[in-house]
Amino acid sequence: MTKPNLARLREKKNEAASFTLVELLGVITIIGILAGLTLGGAGAIRRHGATSQAKAEISALQAACERYYADNSSYPQNPTNCLPTPYDSNNPAGYVEASRALFTNLFGSPRFNASSTNAVTKRYFEPKLGMVNTNTSTSGQANYFIDPWGNSYGYYYDTNNPNVAPLIWSTAGYTGITNTNKWITSFPKL
Repeated sequence: MTKPNLARLREKKNEAASFTLVELLGVITIIGILAGLTLGGAGAIRRHGATSQAKAEISALQAACERYYADNSSYPQNPTNCLPTPYDSNNPAGYVEASRALFTNLFGSPRFNASSTNAVTKRYFEPKLGMVNTNTSTSGQANYFIDPWGNSYGYYYDTNNPNVAPLIWSTAGYTGITNTNKWITSFPKL
C-alpha cells in the first residue's frame, strides 16, 4: 500500500467514528421526549395514589362514624354545619371547624399526641400521623383531619335527619366550583 491510501483510510476511519451535530440533536431530542413521558407518568401515578388514599381514608372515617352512631344513637355533630359547598382556599374555616369536631369525636381527644389514658371519650378511629394536622396543637386548638393534598376533609351531619349518614368529602386538591365533579366523597355522585 502506498502512503496516500493509508492516509485516506485513516481519515475515513476517523469520520466513521464521529457523530454529526444533527445526530447529536436527534439523540438529545429523543432523550427529552422519553424523560417527559416518564415524568408525566410519574405525576399521574402520584395523583392516582393520593386519590386511592383519600378514598380509603373517607371509607375509614365513614366506618368510624357508624361505630360512633352504634354507641351514641347519633353521628358526630359539627358546630358550624359546614355545607358541602366549594372549598374556599382563602377562607376554609368552615371545613377546618367541621373536621376538628369530627376529629375530637372520633379520636376521643382534641389533640393527636394525647395518650389513650387522656382520652375524653372512647376512641372510634386511630388515624395515621399524615392524616392529622398537628400544627394547631401548640395554639390550644384541636387537631383536625387532612386529606393527602393537605386540605381539611369536609364533613356535614344534618341534625334534622338524624338517621341519615353524614357526608365526608375531599376536594382532591381542587378549589372553586369548576372541579366539584373530581371531589372524592362518601355520598353518591349525581
